[in-house]
Amino acid sequence: GGVQSQSITVDKQMKRYNVPRIAFINKLDRVGANPWKVIDQLRETLRLNAAPMQVPIGLEGEHKGVVDLVERKAIIFEGEYGEKLTDAPVPADMEDFVDEKRAEMIEI
Repeated sequence: GGVQSQSITVDKQMKRYNVPRIAFINKLDRVGANPWKVIDQLRETLRLNAAPMQVPIGLEGEHKGVVDLVERKAIIFEGEYGEKLTDAPVPADMEDFVDEKRAEMIEI
């Protein structure tokens, strides 16, 4: 995974015309998923001020949901295919990490 060649081509046009961007990092349930590597690539390869708006709760086979950094709440994926979304408090073991990534988001 990571920044793909077509993303680089599209980004050149977006820079040319000052088009704002949102990047989606998907497939966090797959083996080798690493959203932090993708964010680093957005910063280094495309020279963007990239910051996460959400952080995953677990990766690969342990991916259970995301924490919304703006609202400071967890969104848990339930149901056979993760189709049911349930709001929950931020997991206690993630609070410091969430605070760190939220501060990073605000600074950028």
